[in-house]
Order: sequence, then structure tokens, then C-alpha cells
Amino acid sequence: MTELPNRSLFVDRLDSSLNRRRRSRGDEPEQFAVLFIDLDSFGVINEGLGHDQGDVLIREVAERLTHTVRPDDTVSRFSGDIFAVLLDPVDAVTGSIQACNRILESLETPFQLGETSVNISASVGIVLNQGGYVNADEMIRDADTALHRAKLDAKGSYVIFDTEMYEDAKRFIDRKAGMQKAILDGAFEVYYQPIVDIHSEKLTSMEALIRWPHPIEGMVSPAEFIPIAEETGLIMPLGEWVLRTVCTQIRMWNEMGFDDFRVAVNLSSRQFENDISKLVEGIILESGISPCSLSLEITEGIAMKNVDANVQMLEELRSLGVNISIDDFGTGYSSLSYLKRFPLNTLKIDRSFISDITTNIDDREITKAIIAMGQNLNLKVLAEGVETEPQVQLLRENGCDYIQGYYYSKPVTADEVLPFLQNRVASTVPLIATRPRASKVMVNTAVDNVAVL
Repeated sequence: MTELPNRSLFVDRLDSSLNRRRRSRGDEPEQFAVLFIDLDSFGVINEGLGHDQGDVLIREVAERLTHTVRPDDTVSRFSGDIFAVLLDPVDAVTGSIQACNRILESLETPFQLGETSVNISASVGIVLNQGGYVNADEMIRDADTALHRAKLDAKGSYVIFDTEMYEDAKRFIDRKAGMQKAILDGAFEVYYQPIVDIHSEKLTSMEALIRWPHPIEGMVSPAEFIPIAEETGLIMPLGEWVLRTVCTQIRMWNEMGFDDFRVAVNLSSRQFENDISKLVEGIILESGISPCSLSLEITEGIAMKNVDANVQMLEELRSLGVNISIDDFGTGYSSLSYLKRFPLNTLKIDRSFISDITTNIDDREITKAIIAMGQNLNLKVLAEGVETEPQVQLLRENGCDYIQGYYYSKPVTADEVLPFLQNRVASTVPLIATRPRASKVMVNTAVDNVAVL
């Protein structure tokens, strides 16, 4: 279609460049580079204008690339909307960046597709031959890794491969494989962090937090494995497992005589790609729990990605009888006009405001404003990441409803939750009397305070 070399021919020419360098008798043989170029959001053009116009765009991009590089360089349509360029020779990093910038500039001029003028950008991964590559596949692998990083960091930019990137990629692959095995083996666990009424200081609900006790490494931080699960799609089976596990546990507590509490489960943006309300309804019916004992949490970022669609989805969830909360409130970009459209029960103030609430006037005023806004919207307000008595006192004085954090309890196993449940029905003694000493519970908050699925 483009009359460019295909993948096979590109690999052949790259192998030839590698072989020439190995045979070189010079002290410092000339370097060469591979650029991987991916058109950003090409799928949107295909879907919006049709595949025929997408083909026209591919052909025009190919023509621009060919006229941008030198005659002896190789431009290949590697696959789909990915092009590969072999710059041979090149003046190390400087020459590669200059060539990359010329390529990106050549794509800035709008493309005319029928009656539509289209602006596109591209992400580029660059790898230089440093003398350690044995074959073309190794360079292609690293160029692809750099391209992947470029698309993650900022579309329309370039990234130069380095060894650290390779180690990150290898760790990513290992982590993904480990997570797949852990899901099949049932190795993940759900911990629960109590949420208490700020006045009675007794448990009203809990937040479910997923944990991965690795057989060799010990507890793997959610901050490490959740993003990988999101990116690879493993968050879908993992999220369903968490939801089912939590509902089953609620039923077990109910059978033990404990009820009138809720457990909150965080939803991922990826789960909104499917019919999450149907999944939730099915698991509730399967477990036999009351819908009001389940709370679902989404972040501002998720809510604002596709407001109309998400409002409808949340309304469907709310119609089931479950509670809906906005997590990490104050860190996103939702406006009051949008916020009032969502069928919410609770706002959760992000811990980043709570940590310095007693010493930072800005954090204190933001927190007070969020509490006031929640009251005006008839929503309950929950502060997470609470660790000290002065924080509790200030939140209580300003009308906060619920507290979550190490001041009361770290996340604990299902068995360790029992004393909290027994306390709320067996006596009127405040929960605070049974909590561990602050010097013990404030250890390692960076890991346990990560709110994940």
C-alpha cells in the first residue's frame, strides 16, 4: 500500500548494518539508530472517517517520512500505523534527535482526508547501536520498549532507550506473569480498613484493599502491581475476584450476626468499559447480601472521563441499592455543576490534604470547603489518612462525618476485623479505646495507605 519496505526487509537491512559494524576494523565504527514511530490516536481516525481514509493517511505519512530522511536511510511500514526508520550512519544521540525532530515537524502540517482536515501527532522510540547487539530482533525489542515509554510519558514526544528501561520492561513482564499465576492460584488477599463515625468512634463501614503476599518477595506494594494490572487488562478478572470475595465475606459476617455496616470496593476505569452494573448485580444475587451493605468507590478522574456515560452507569448501580462514593476528592478536576449530576452518597477527602491539615492553612481551608460542599449537597464526608488526635479534633469541629486511617486502625485481615464488629454491637465503649498505640500503627503508611481496587 505504501510501497515501503515491509518488516522482513527492514529486519534484513538492520542485520546488514549490524554485520558491517562487527566486521569494521576501525577503532570507532560509525553508529546507527532505529526509530519506531507510532501515530497517536490513529484508531479514532479509522473509526470516525473510515478505513479507506485511514489508508490514505498511512500513505501520506509514508510519503512525508520518505522525504524527511536521507536517501540511504530506510523507512519501513512495520505494522499497522507503526513505521520503523533505520538511520545509517548517524551522529550518535545528537543526529538521532535531529532526525526525530524533523520527522515530528513533518507530521505537524494537517492532512487532508477527503473534505476533512486532520491534525495528528506521533510518538517515537529511539535506540542506538552501542556495539552490544547481536541481532536485529534485540534492537527492535528495545526500540519498541522506548516507543511504549514515549506513549506513556507524553504522546507526541520521543524517548531514547537505555538499559534501565530494559530492566523496567523485564520487570513489567515478570510482574504480569506473576500476577496471572497469583490470580489462578488464588494468592491475592483482601484486607479491610475500618471506617468510623467521628462522634461515636465506632465502626460504620470498611474499605476493601487488595494485597499480594508474594511467596519470595513478601508483600508487593499495590502501588507497583495495580498500574500493571490496569495496563494489561488483568484488572478485569482481579476486580471481579475482589468484588466477589468481599460480598462472600459480608455474607459470612452476616451469618455470624453482624450486619448494618458497609464495605467499600474501589472500581477501576477499565471496569467501566464493560457493563459493571450487570456484574455487580449478579454478584450481589449470587452472594445473597443486601445491596446496601456494599459501597462502590470511583475517583474524580474516572467520573470525569466520560461524564454522560458514567452518570448513566452510576445511576444503574445506585438503582441496585448500593452506595456510591467519590474517592480522593479534591485532587481531580470536577466542577460543582458536574458533581451534582452524579448519584453520590459520600465524598472522600484525599489524604494529601489531611496529612498537613493542622499545620498548612491551605490544606485546612480546602478541607473545610470540601466538608461544607458535601453538606450543601446532602452528602456524607469521609476523611482518609487520619493519623493524629489534632487531625480528628479539627475534622470533628468542622463537621466531617467519618474517619479512616492509622489513627484508628491499619488495614487488617477479615479475622482481625471481628473485634471491631463485636465492639460496635457488644458495648458502647468507643472504638478508639481498642485501637493499637499510635507509635505502632503509623509504621509504613506509604504502603498500607495506598487505596486500590
